Amino acid sequence: MTWETIDGDVTLTSESIKWVIANAKTSMYNDERCYVYNKAFARWFDNNSPYPRTGALAQTGIRSMDVKQTQFDLIRAWANERGLYAKGDTKTQTLKLMEEAGEICRAVLKNDHDQVIDGIGDCVVVLTNLAELINVPIEDCIDVAYEEIRNRKGKMVNGTFKKD
Repeated sequence: MTWETIDGDVTLTSESIKWVIANAKTSMYNDERCYVYNKAFARWFDNNSPYPRTGALAQTGIRSMDVKQTQFDLIRAWANERGLYAKGDTKTQTLKLMEEAGEICRAVLKNDHDQVIDGIGDCVVVLTNLAELINVPIEDCIDVAYEEIRNRKGKMVNGTFKKD
């Protein structure tokens, strides 16, 4: 069976059926229904991996994600289920990121290790959603950042890395 999508033509094969079965999730709203995160399927369909090889990973030949479903996929599925991508806004997500960063600052100042961990995780969730709202996977953003820093030289000054 083949059909056309906005991401290109899709043909069901025994391998893609296995992927759908492995990645179908029960809806939080109805135990009788399930869903598959369409963008992850489209990316898998392109190269049998949830995300394409990009940046430094493309040079190594290693797929950026060789697991069935990543934490980023779970975040995107959670946000999509709640309508964040359909009704969300980059400005409100940016403000949310600043709120979460402020919580990290407060936790660092109070030396509250558990709250620092929670805040970092919250920032990753918000950044994942912000990236999705601008139609760029967070994995691609990370690859771009790594490409920028991977050969960077510098030194530590008063606890901060200063690039040359």
